[in-house]
Amino acid sequence: MRVLRLPTVQAAFKGMLLFAMGIFLLTRITSGTLNFYISDRFGWLTLAAVLGLFVVGGSYRYLFSDAGQTTADDDHDRDSHPDHHHSHALGWAGILLVSLPILLGLLVPPRPLGVAALQNREISVGGVDSVLPAAVRSAQIKESEERTILDWVLAFHEGQLPEENDVADVTGFVYLDDAADGRQFTVTRFVVGCCAADAMAVGLPVSLGPEGSADQPVVDELEEGQWVRVVGRFAAPVGNALPVLAAEQLDVVPEPNQPYLYP
Repeated sequence: MRVLRLPTVQAAFKGMLLFAMGIFLLTRITSGTLNFYISDRFGWLTLAAVLGLFVVGGSYRYLFSDAGQTTADDDHDRDSHPDHHHSHALGWAGILLVSLPILLGLLVPPRPLGVAALQNREISVGGVDSVLPAAVRSAQIKESEERTILDWVLAFHEGQLPEENDVADVTGFVYLDDAADGRQFTVTRFVVGCCAADAMAVGLPVSLGPEGSADQPVVDELEEGQWVRVVGRFAAPVGNALPVLAAEQLDVVPEPNQPYLYP
């Protein structure tokens, strides 16, 4: 359309798109859902990008006023040179391309990775070494009750076995492995190094006590993907298998505001 190629309309469209992108990213920051996609270490970079989008978008108000003054000259130039065109003109395809991330972000509710993402991933200890920096593996030892699922997996991967008095207190979502027996499941979290695309699942096998024990629901009462807090001690490992966390207390909990673990 000829109207879209008018300099005043071009300046207005570009400014509005930049402001819209900045507002969209800002809402993701304020709502806390930005961490569903990228590591919290990069939050300040996103905030800097928001400020940059606002600054550049605001600069178009000056181009908008300048464009109104030069419209007549541009029309005369186009009449004198029919083949001349503005290389910086924004067409409908460009508007759609820039608007697509905003539209998808508004139409698709932000959700963190969950049990559905395990269909294309494996819960593996062997992959930990390839994605986590050496600084994490040599991190200061925490008290057993303060360790996350990732801390325990790293410790086991380095050959550190739990001591008799070690009490684990971990939170994650339920993964019902088909290979597990009727009294076991895996408590799982996703570890994000950079963004959700490189997320890796880590988990601990959990064994429930005898059926009917106090505070011990049967596995059939747990829903896959349900978030739980498990408190207990590890049973001695058999062979090369991971130590199994014998649950002494199991509580269903809401999904945490930050569902991922970070190295």
